[in-house]
Amino acid sequence: MKAVLYICHGSRSAEGQKEAVAFVERLSSSISIPIQHICFLELCEPNIVAGVERCVHDGATTIYAIPLLLLSANHAKRDIPYELEKAKKMFPSVTITYGKPFGVQRLIVSAISKTIEHADAIMLVGRGSSDIDAQADFKQIAHLLQQETNIPVYPCYLAAASPSFSDVVTSLAKTAKHRRVAVVPYILFFGQLLDYIHETLQAQQTSDVSFTLYPPIRTYDVLDRLVEQQVKEWR
Repeated sequence: MKAVLYICHGSRSAEGQKEAVAFVERLSSSISIPIQHICFLELCEPNIVAGVERCVHDGATTIYAIPLLLLSANHAKRDIPYELEKAKKMFPSVTITYGKPFGVQRLIVSAISKTIEHADAIMLVGRGSSDIDAQADFKQIAHLLQQETNIPVYPCYLAAASPSFSDVVTSLAKTAKHRRVAVVPYILFFGQLLDYIHETLQAQQTSDVSFTLYPPIRTYDVLDRLVEQQVKEWR
């Protein structure tokens, strides 16, 4: 019997956990696979091995493990495969196939561009990673978004890479080069990041520059279609 295991990053925030569960419930409602479960890489339960165990307990003999991550960085390349290898050793008779993060997707870029209103600049805010491939992908997404909207896009990060979110906000506020800045968090779930982003933007609002915070990427229905396509290709 087939199963889909959705792997989320995990969050210390109860709100972030609720967002992840609600997101997976939305995705799973359109996937015609008999067994579907959620698990987390860190900070939340069940962990990945426990998630596999739940699938097996429900009768799964073949599991498709989908990392619900926007970009392919160290978590996708190293941490999740390591946990799945542990699960394979525990259940050698079960076939576990590893999926892929969303990656650079024009469909996601197009969905974002359609939501941008009354802006003369866009801040594209990533969680951040030291992985050079993830940084290159993020820059490509920013480039595609600028092409799509014909609006200047400023990519930045909340951690682990530069330029930082706070530095770009401060710079845009001081120079007043743009009056209406759309702030797009290229993040699946806000969690504790929401408060930090919101407070930083509020502190930098001026009579000359207005920052408008947009919702996280999980709100876009295109993600459902991309997951459906992954599952369809696997089957």
